Amino acid sequence: MANIQNNKKTKKYKTYVLVFFIMFILLILALKQLLVCPQNYILGIPCPLCGISRSLLSVLNLDFKSAFYYHALWPIVLLFVPLYGYLKINNIKVNKRLENTICIVIGIIFLTYFIIRHINGSPIVEVHFYDSLVYKIYSLLFK
Repeated sequence: MANIQNNKKTKKYKTYVLVFFIMFILLILALKQLLVCPQNYILGIPCPLCGISRSLLSVLNLDFKSAFYYHALWPIVLLFVPLYGYLKINNIKVNKRLENTICIVIGIIFLTYFIIRHINGSPIVEVHFYDSLVYKIYSLLFK
């Protein structure tokens, strides 16, 4: 019985090490500006999280003015992502209804902020359809 529990713990920790390794690689790619948003690259349409990577990189450089320029909701990401990871790693049970409510509220906040940024004409969330992969493929096939 103890051997099965040890195997589960070992598998769990291997999974977390792999996830953190992938996050580290993604961070390195973002720092080298080799990582782009797949949705924006493929469709030319930014998502509600557009600017978060640049914002967090600005935080790492202690440039908070730029961090808030790129995405004003970066503190939410910086607070809740590690908290969620901590709760999952330590197998701390949270009321599912509370967890869902928090996720819905945060989602609504991000969507509202995204819409406000579009209304105000923020250059961070401009639609660049003509630079998208879909448009480039379309242009090759039909022009």
